[in-house]
Amino acid sequence: MTWFTRLYFLFCRMIASPVVGLVRPSLVQLDDQLSETLAGKPVCYVLRQHSWTDRFLLEKVLRKQDLPMLRARPGKLPDAERAACLYFPLLNGDLGSERRQQLIDNFLNRGIAEDDDYPLQMVPVSIFWGRDPGSETSFWRLLLGDGNRGGVLRKLLVIIAQRKSVILHFAEPVAFDKLFARSESPERAVALLARTLSFYFSRKKTATLGPSLLSRQQIINVVLRRPAVRDAIAGEIASGSDAAKAEKSARKMAEEVAANFDSRLLRVLELILAWVFRKLFSGIRVHHVDRLRRVANDRQIVYMPSHRSHLDYLLISYSLYMEGLVPPHIAAGVNLNFWPVGGLLRRGGAFYIRRSFGGQRLYSAVFKAYLDVLLGRGYPVEFFPEGGRSRTGRLLPPKKGMLRMVLESYLQQPARKVAIVPVYVAYDKLVEGTSYAKELRGAAKKNESAGGLLKARKIFKSSYGSPHVSFGEPISLDESLTQVAPQWRRRAQGGDSAFLSEVVDGIAQQNMERINAAAVVNAIGLVAMILLASPQRAMAKDELLSQIDHFIVLLRRLPYSHDVILPEGSAEEIFDQAARTAGLSEIAHPWGPIITATGNEAVMLTYYRNSVMHVLALPSLIARFFRHSYQIDRRELIDSCAMLYPFLKQELFINIPEDQVAGAIADHIDNLVEIGLLFDTPDGALTRARVGSEAYAVLTGLGRILRETFERYTVSSLFLVEDIRSQGAARAEIERHIIEMAQRLAIVSGREAPEYFDKNLFRGYLDTLIRQRLLRVMESEAGQYLELDPRLGDLAQRWVALLGPDVQQSMLQLIRKPEIKAKSGE
Repeated sequence: MTWFTRLYFLFCRMIASPVVGLVRPSLVQLDDQLSETLAGKPVCYVLRQHSWTDRFLLEKVLRKQDLPMLRARPGKLPDAERAACLYFPLLNGDLGSERRQQLIDNFLNRGIAEDDDYPLQMVPVSIFWGRDPGSETSFWRLLLGDGNRGGVLRKLLVIIAQRKSVILHFAEPVAFDKLFARSESPERAVALLARTLSFYFSRKKTATLGPSLLSRQQIINVVLRRPAVRDAIAGEIASGSDAAKAEKSARKMAEEVAANFDSRLLRVLELILAWVFRKLFSGIRVHHVDRLRRVANDRQIVYMPSHRSHLDYLLISYSLYMEGLVPPHIAAGVNLNFWPVGGLLRRGGAFYIRRSFGGQRLYSAVFKAYLDVLLGRGYPVEFFPEGGRSRTGRLLPPKKGMLRMVLESYLQQPARKVAIVPVYVAYDKLVEGTSYAKELRGAAKKNESAGGLLKARKIFKSSYGSPHVSFGEPISLDESLTQVAPQWRRRAQGGDSAFLSEVVDGIAQQNMERINAAAVVNAIGLVAMILLASPQRAMAKDELLSQIDHFIVLLRRLPYSHDVILPEGSAEEIFDQAARTAGLSEIAHPWGPIITATGNEAVMLTYYRNSVMHVLALPSLIARFFRHSYQIDRRELIDSCAMLYPFLKQELFINIPEDQVAGAIADHIDNLVEIGLLFDTPDGALTRARVGSEAYAVLTGLGRILRETFERYTVSSLFLVEDIRSQGAARAEIERHIIEMAQRLAIVSGREAPEYFDKNLFRGYLDTLIRQRLLRVMESEAGQYLELDPRLGDLAQRWVALLGPDVQQSMLQLIRKPEIKAKSGE
C-alpha cells in the first residue's frame, strides 16, 4: 500500500467512523463454534463487494463478537494474532488479471509455499443494508435498497436510511490449505476458492433478499403466455366462448391469483406485526433456524406448515424476516381476499387459491402456471398441506394437490435444488379458542370479513403466552424421487410420470411426520395431557406436579425425536405457566389444593393435549396394557403393541416405520423399567407397581392419555363387527352411523373431547383398516362398498381389552340401532 493510499484509507476511516457508529445491525448470524474454530489460526475475512464502509462495520462487529480482529497490513499474510480482509471482486479477477496475479503471488501462494502447515481460514462475510432484492431504481429504492450498486452518495444515503436494518452473516470457514492440496497449482486453488465463494454469496443473497423481483404485471404476462394456459384458452374458444372473452377471463383469473410482493411494505408490516405481537404474546420462540439457514443457502425452499390459526402465516413470515431470511409467497384461501386484508396480504406475498378446481380447466391452468413461474424463478413458497385449520389440535390428513403441482414444476427443471421444510406452529393459548369451542359443539363457521376483523379487537384484552415456530428436518425432492424411482430423470425426460403419485403420497406423509417430529411440548400441552387423563378432569396438585416430573424424565431419557422441544424449569414453574394461560382453577382443601378445569377451558385443554400427545403415544400404549393386568409377558406385550401401532401411526403421524416399531417399543419398555414404572421378572415378564403407589398413579395417568382414542377405535370396530358383519354396507352409511354413535357416546359419558366430533378421524380409521386388509373395498355406482374380513373381530377384542372388561357390554348397548342397508336400494 502506497503512502497516498494509506493516507486516503485513514481519511475515509475518520470520515466514516461517526456514521458507522450509528449503525446498529439488526441481525448478526454466526455459528456458536466459530470463535473456537478460528482460535490460533490465521484468518482472512472475505467481503462480497469492495466497500470500506463494510470493512469498518466488520471491524466493529468483530470486536463485539470477540472474533480475530483485522490487524494485518494490506497485502500482508494474516497470522494467529492479526486477521486480514479481502474483497471478493479482487479474488474473482473482476479488478484485472494483474492485480489478481499479484494477490496469488504475494498473499496466498507465498503463504502456502513458505509453510506447508499454514492453516489459512477464509471466512466469507455477507453484509446486507436493507432487504431489497432489487428490481427498480426509483428514489425509494435508492433509500430502501441494500446498497450493492451505486457510488459514495448512494451508499451514504443507504447507511443513513438502513442503519438499523443491517444483516451480517459469517459463513463456515474454508480451509485454504486443504483447497490447495486438492489443486494442481495456486492459480487453480484460487479459482476453486472463487467459485466456492461465488456460490455462497449468490445463495446467501437469494436466501436473505430473495430473487430479483418481476412486477406483478410482468408475472401475469408470463403466466398468460404459458403453453398450458394458451391450450386452455383455445379449449374455451373451441367450446363456443368468444376469443376476447376467453382472454379476458384468463387475465382476470391471473389477477385474482397473483401476489403483488412489495419488499418496501415488508418493513411496514414488520413494524405493525411487532406491535401486534407485543400486545398479544410474551415473546415468539423460533427453533432450529440455524439448520434452515444452511438449507436456504443451498436450496430453494417450499414451506409446508401445520395450520392451527390465522396467525400461522403471519408468525412464520415475521419469524423468517426477523431471522434474516426472505419471507415466502404464501398460498392463501380466497376467503381471505376481503378488504382491507386481501390487498395487504397480497403485497406481503399472499397469492390466492380457490377451494376447488373442479370443472374449471382454465382456472386450473392459470393457477398451475402461476405457481410454476414462482418456483421457476426461485421464489420461496408456502402452503398449508392440511388445507384448513385444525379444530382439534391434531394434524389433519394432508391434501396433495399443491404438492403434486410443486413436483410437476420441479420435473420440468430438475437441475434446481429444492427442499420441502415442515413447520410446526404451537400456541400457549389460541386466539381463536372461543370460536373453535363453539364450532366443535356444532356452531357454523363464520366467514372472514371486515366486520369480523373489527370485532377481533377484543383479543388485545387477553394474553396468549408465547407462540412457537419450529422448523423441521427438510425433505430433499431429488432424494425423495430417487428413493421411489431411481431412474426418474430419464423417465421424466421421456414423458413418463407414472411414479409421481407414489412420490407425492410419500412426501405428504413424511412431511406430516416431520412436522410432529419438530413438536414443541409447551407447558400447557404437558399439563393438559396429565389433567385430562384424570377422572372428572381434577387432580391433587402434588400428584400433578409428580406426573410432570415423571413425564419430563421420560421424554428426556428417550426423546420422541432429536427436534422435539421440551418445557424448561421445575414442575412448579411449568404448572404456573400453564395455569396462567389455560385458566385452570385451584380449589382449596385441607389435604392440599386440587386443580381442575371446566367449560370452554376444558374443551381447549383437549386441543393443546392433542397437539403433543403423539410424543407419548408409544409409552401410553404400553402403559394401557397394565390398566387391568398386573403382569404381562414382555414378548407378548411387544407383539400386541406392534399390531395396534399402525392405527396410531396413521392418526398421529408418528415417525417410526412400522417395520422398526418392535425395537422402538422394546426401548420404551426398558425406559419405563429404568425409571421404576415397570419391573422385570426373572421369567421374562413385566409387572407394574402396587396399587396406591406413586409409580402406579404415574403409569395409570400415562395409560389414560390415549383413552379416548381407544374408545373411538373400540366403538367403531364393535359397530362394524356387530352391525355390518359379513354382508357389508356402503361406506357413506357406515361413516354416518359411526359418527352418530360417537356423538351419542360423548353425550352419555360426558366427553368434551373435540375428536368425538371430527369426521376425519373416523374416516382415517376406516382407511387404515382398508390398508391393513381388515376391510375390503368394492366400487359401485353409489360409491364405495365395504366388506369385513373375519380378523376384524380379533382386533375389536384387542381394543376392548385395553379399556377393560366392563366396556364391551356398555358399548354393545350403545351401538344397538336398526340395521343399515347392506347395499344401496336393498
